[in-house]
Amino acid sequence: MNPRKRFLSALLGGRVDRPSVVCVNQTATHEQMQELGVWWPNAHRDPILMAKLAAGAYHLLGLDAVRVPFCQTVEAEVLGAPIRDGDRDTLPSSSEHPFAPGQAVAIPTDLLTRGRIPVVLEALRILRRQLGEVAAVIGGVVGPFSVAGHLLGTDRLLMQSFLEPESLKPAMDAAVEVAAHLANAMVAAGADAICIEDMAASTDLIRPQTFDAVVLPRLKTLASQIQAPVVLHICGKVDAILDSMVATGADALSIDTKTDLTLALDAAAGNATVIGPVGTTDVLLAGGPNDAAAACRSLIDAGVSIVAPSCAIPPGTPTANVRAMVDAASSHKPARGGRAPGFASTGKGRPVFVRYDVRLHRPQSRVSSGIADPLLSACADALILGKRAEVADAVRAALTKHSPLDIINKALVPAIDKVGELWDQEYFFLPQVILAADAMQAGMQVCEEAMGSAVEKRGKVVMHVAEGDVHSIGKNIVKSLLTANGFEVIDLGVDVPVERVVQAVKEHRPMLLTGSALMTTTMTAFPRIAKRLQEEGLEVPFACGGGAVSQAFCESFPFGIYGGKGNRAPAIAKAAAEGKSWQELRAAFHR
Repeated sequence: MNPRKRFLSALLGGRVDRPSVVCVNQTATHEQMQELGVWWPNAHRDPILMAKLAAGAYHLLGLDAVRVPFCQTVEAEVLGAPIRDGDRDTLPSSSEHPFAPGQAVAIPTDLLTRGRIPVVLEALRILRRQLGEVAAVIGGVVGPFSVAGHLLGTDRLLMQSFLEPESLKPAMDAAVEVAAHLANAMVAAGADAICIEDMAASTDLIRPQTFDAVVLPRLKTLASQIQAPVVLHICGKVDAILDSMVATGADALSIDTKTDLTLALDAAAGNATVIGPVGTTDVLLAGGPNDAAAACRSLIDAGVSIVAPSCAIPPGTPTANVRAMVDAASSHKPARGGRAPGFASTGKGRPVFVRYDVRLHRPQSRVSSGIADPLLSACADALILGKRAEVADAVRAALTKHSPLDIINKALVPAIDKVGELWDQEYFFLPQVILAADAMQAGMQVCEEAMGSAVEKRGKVVMHVAEGDVHSIGKNIVKSLLTANGFEVIDLGVDVPVERVVQAVKEHRPMLLTGSALMTTTMTAFPRIAKRLQEEGLEVPFACGGGAVSQAFCESFPFGIYGGKGNRAPAIAKAAAEGKSWQELRAAFHR
């Protein structure tokens, strides 16, 4: 069975000679670029170079499929979002978010001739001609929620999804129409299958109810219009929406290592194929060939018929690690009692998400501050619920009997800590955390006005989002939590070049540096920053977080501290302010 037939048969639930190994996301690596003489960003805008680099997934990595494009900005660009090209290490990213919630988004009548769409379509034609019937060809489109994030900005997208989801309709509906047209043009150009990547629709970011109400209907519409097999990829932990992902009608679900594999296999049984997941950071980037082979064998034993990285392959990934997956799939036989490749059913029935049902319908008392003093309780309870105006009014009322510092220390700080706990327990989702952080700032402002001066700062923190990454949500939450806990924050913003970060550390001499990266293709900036800091003789704890980042990755370079969820930031900052070294912080905060 050749690679193309193997992948397509496994994708559609048929029998295979062995598990297929592919990547339905970005596949380019630095080693491939070096060997092929093709580099980003040229490969984003030249169809011959795009096809040549994409074909490396088959010729050099040994995967059963190739895939274009490499980035997630093609649709956003044709809808009006300005795009920054990136460089050899980083992918194109949206540099501005030109639309407001509720604003109409026009779809060009000559859509297929706009932006980089002609480049992608021609690259697909080249791949089909060159690879013929040997390797499968995958076309990638971006899902409606993620495209809306490019058009509106991720922070605004998440807040509106919680406060006023109807305001997202124009951007999301335009994204569905563009993706459907593009996907079918890809099929006509030679794509065997289409992968829909809707990274921002993860329940790491939004509530399951929001997914079902806002995202699911549009993904159903999009999948139903695509005239080829469909793979749906959503990042992060998606246990709570696995049934909904199946309900989109996708033929396969590409999942992250954060998702419970057994739940995914059970949810998909008889309806869809589960793809993946081998960890992109811990295994493929930071591990070795033995780690990759072991991860692949474990998935095969569990009954996975298509093994794949859990997300886009980080550019720094060694070729040997990917080849090790392929070699393991070629030679490994499932353990006795494992699920046979080609059969997803376990006979256990479909899962019931009892934990999530309980969590999402807990009584309102769960979000109460529990503070006895009624004036302070009013401040704290309004903050936990993210009611900015009510927090400001409650603080003014509390000032009649309490000092500003007492309100900060006995109401506002405990309340924002409570929000962090609720987020850590997966009771709150990011939109609620954003609203609470915003409400915290309103309360702090009233207190500072009453004092006539700002609260004394506990130390400096320099923060940034990695070069090539424009997802600011994690950074902004950490900033709010650190500010609320009395730290002076120097916010460098998003898509920050390595040298600018190093220069800021030189200038401000912070007791902590933080970095955020949502994508596996951008987190590689962090080791480069650590190397430059070493060269400059600057030693500073470097707390890193974001969806792409793991503890093992942070331990692979000097100064790195795994931040995990944003609610850990104040504790890490407090320990750094006490003078603890980065080695001591690792010992204290790493598992």
